Amino acid sequence: MRRSGVDAPWLAVGVVVAMGIAVLAIHELGPDRQRFARERKLDTLTTRVVPVAAEPAADVPAVPPEVASARNEWPLANHDYANSRATTSSRIDSSTVGTLGMSWQRGLRSASKWGTAASGPLIAKGVVYFQDLGSNVFAIDAGSGSLKWKHVVRQKAFGPNGPALGWGKLYAPNGDRHIVALDLASGKRIWRTPLGGPTGQQQPVAYGGYLLTGIAAGRKARGSGKVLKTALLKGGASGFAYALREHDGSVAWEFQTVTKGFWGNPDLNSGAGIWFPPAVDASSGLTYWSTGNPAPAPGTGGHPNGSSRPGPNLYSNTMLALRLESGKLAWHHQVASHELFHHDFQNPPILVDSAGRQLVVGSGKLGVVFAFDRRTGKLVWKRPVGRHEHDGLKRLPPGKVVTVYPGFWGGVETPGAYADGTLYFEVVNMPTPYTATAWEAKDGQTSVENLEGRTEYDKGTSELVALDAATGAIKWSRPFPAPGFGAATVVNDLVFTATYDGMIYAVSRADGKVIWRFQAPGGINAWPAVAGNVIVWPVGLGRKPVLLALKLGAAGKPVRPDARPALEDEG
Repeated sequence: MRRSGVDAPWLAVGVVVAMGIAVLAIHELGPDRQRFARERKLDTLTTRVVPVAAEPAADVPAVPPEVASARNEWPLANHDYANSRATTSSRIDSSTVGTLGMSWQRGLRSASKWGTAASGPLIAKGVVYFQDLGSNVFAIDAGSGSLKWKHVVRQKAFGPNGPALGWGKLYAPNGDRHIVALDLASGKRIWRTPLGGPTGQQQPVAYGGYLLTGIAAGRKARGSGKVLKTALLKGGASGFAYALREHDGSVAWEFQTVTKGFWGNPDLNSGAGIWFPPAVDASSGLTYWSTGNPAPAPGTGGHPNGSSRPGPNLYSNTMLALRLESGKLAWHHQVASHELFHHDFQNPPILVDSAGRQLVVGSGKLGVVFAFDRRTGKLVWKRPVGRHEHDGLKRLPPGKVVTVYPGFWGGVETPGAYADGTLYFEVVNMPTPYTATAWEAKDGQTSVENLEGRTEYDKGTSELVALDAATGAIKWSRPFPAPGFGAATVVNDLVFTATYDGMIYAVSRADGKVIWRFQAPGGINAWPAVAGNVIVWPVGLGRKPVLLALKLGAAGKPVRPDARPALEDEG
């Protein structure tokens, strides 16, 4: 399916479809409190745990062999340790993209709150590694779509989850509170390590003999040091960054992202979750992590405008530079002090070398892109993107309703990309009405439900923005008729993205012109992996979600939901 430009009929259809998907997701998948399933027996269909050595292996290469050998494929969550989401090794470009067709599609099940898929796959040595929102892990032949193995968990995850490759193993969150290591060849479990709270909201990275991962909501029993199971935005819940030793999963270090005392009220305050993979700078030994917002936001019935959490609320909405070997804080830069609108600074940091400067670039629901000096943390530039209204308020007037852009589901929701001096971000323009008490919320959880339920999904649109990496200046912007949660992915002279209604776009990097588009068989809130002449994209929303492979020269078309049988984990 090939078209250029965005005409009026397609605008109307896109808005209607996006509205339908949003309403269906909220209706079918339940309120926000269901984002974490109750504890249950896990991994019942997997093999027993294989014993591991008590001591680390002698020496392992810093870059796992599986990652090094697949550098021309897609071996890491965002292609490389810089989180560039960019490749020049593919044969897909503006001259060939028109021949992309469906090569295969594999049916997915195990829906969670956000559908069946909310992150991207890996591709290494011709194998696609993917995790759905039921925490199930698959190894699939990239050429044929045939299943090589699967690790069944059936535990709902909030997302974005996903696997990591390294040293003969595939690592993944299991959606409860563990990270598991699987044998890369068979999918059999090798070890399982508990973290400080639910996993399944972050995709790990393997480097330096460690698995670098994080959680959005963890806590420990006061005075005992014991880990307690908790839920996102529960009072006393904090984000954590971890380094696990690759051979046995033991914790080498951890970093709690909410400072001691929980800003004065551990029974109510929480936040600063870690949602996306860190970036790794091998030359300095630093890892870069971004954190989410403080809660409750904006406040509660008894504590308007975040008065339960006075002060800046470190380390929420912060870029963290942590030392790889120790987890010690090298520097931090908070971009939004005492944030009120539930706007995270959550996206994977991007490492950029531009105009003689080494930068780390961060983005998130704030709808602002920030560039920092990688060694010092000093702000180099910042650039608002998308629509902004009333989001600069430091407090909301009592008893008044204020409509804010970006809203609860606005701003830069998903990973950006970088190539040749230019950054690319998909931006959501969607409003939410706010009050100082989050509509008389009783805690952080109900504040989220009150804001989600009032977000004006029918008014949501998106745009793809290109920024000069040296200055932050906007080069061009391409509007789309529906909200976009498909990230940005650079493939040669194109940048790919997708909107919530399932429309996949290939846009010219030069000027933002739409070169090609393709209607997927369901809605999309995930992003692709690219290798050779294939692009693999999870299509996780709708009646029959699939993992979709598009290939140059393929003639296939997606099977429509009303025409395919209900199959579980079958192509």
